[in-house]
Amino acid sequence: MIQIAHLLDDFAMGGVTRALSLFDEPRLREASRSVILPMHRKMTEAPALEADVIVIHVPPCFSRLPYLATLRYRNPSAHIVQVEHSYTRSFEQQHVSSRMRFRILLRTAASLVDEVVAVSKAQAAWLAEVGIDEHKISTINPWSGRFELLDVPEWRPAAGPLKLLSYGRFSEEKNFTALVEAMGSFDVSEVELTLFGSGPEEAALMELAADMPNVRIEPACDNPAQWLEKADAVILPSRREAFGLVATEARMAGRALLVSDVDGLPEQANAGGGRVAPMSTAEQITQAIRSLSQQDLGEMGRASRAGVYRQHDEIIHGWGNILERSSSCSPCAGLEQLRKLASV
Repeated sequence: MIQIAHLLDDFAMGGVTRALSLFDEPRLREASRSVILPMHRKMTEAPALEADVIVIHVPPCFSRLPYLATLRYRNPSAHIVQVEHSYTRSFEQQHVSSRMRFRILLRTAASLVDEVVAVSKAQAAWLAEVGIDEHKISTINPWSGRFELLDVPEWRPAAGPLKLLSYGRFSEEKNFTALVEAMGSFDVSEVELTLFGSGPEEAALMELAADMPNVRIEPACDNPAQWLEKADAVILPSRREAFGLVATEARMAGRALLVSDVDGLPEQANAGGGRVAPMSTAEQITQAIRSLSQQDLGEMGRASRAGVYRQHDEIIHGWGNILERSSSCSPCAGLEQLRKLASV
């Protein structure tokens, strides 16, 4: 049985934490067992683990490089994998003042691990441009696991305004402020927006939407099915987004999808049932919504759902391949199950 240790620094429920439910999936549990541990910063805190595979879910930073080097030293036979949940081309463009220094960080961190997992093809291409060895990079989408969304009833047309839904962390990168501002361009009879989540911009969003009768802001909810069932389409105007699990959940629910043209989001729209548009500003978002309202939302919803069915199997297949590669370096029980996984 392959032993996996997942290292995190944020244990709040969210995309990364929820994505780890993948390793409870029966096909992976046949070959592996997982534990979740905190990742620290000091060299002295880097543990020697009884693990065949160590999966790091924390983005690299200069202060953690000594810890990472010590982790490598104390676990010489472990297969160490860095999953890049955060950094993207758009992140680099928007937040990095010294591209050379930032890329040195990423290359140095990558040199201390055996593999780097990108969560989208766009992110993988950018990591290769950064200078990380392409042979170290694989692409595996994040895991949603919300299979109940496949049971959301198919969209049916109804009288009234276009009902848009968006949700996630209320923070700068999601660009919800511009989305709410865009709603001011529509009459209540044209477009309605439901937005749910929590985060540092919550109070500002509530204040901005206070006088907008076509905007409804709700608390964070761990059951998006109830909102997706009522929605005509899901809109994601993010400034940066490595992948975007909300887009996957919209596809699983069979809803039309409108996403910004950044990072991994277009891959989900282009897989069927989605539209891609620049949505940096409220004006661009308004234009994109007007264009969406002219589309066949029923056909888009059906294409969304059809395009997502194989995604979860492909994720399991990708991790099965990683575990098989780790077992070839460190023989252990479960190899036969891994070979079956990799051949699915």
